[in-house]
Amino acid sequence: MKHFDEIKKALVARGAKGQITKDSNFSDLGIDSLDLMDMVVDIEERLNIMVSDEALTSMKKINDLLVIIDELKA
Repeated sequence: MKHFDEIKKALVARGAKGQITKDSNFSDLGIDSLDLMDMVVDIEERLNIMVSDEALTSMKKINDLLVIIDELKA
């Protein structure tokens, strides 16, 4: 849950609109690919992980990012 809260804060800081849940699509929240990339870079630095370009381009929902974080932190 900790990572979800961090992602939620990062989304709000980038102007995300609407209710933010694990099943929310980034595009539905008004987050474009550049916002998503910037947010992932920030998360990578904070968590000391590296998200692959393939994983980044395949992310559609918040839960997709959470799964990637869990796999990289395992």
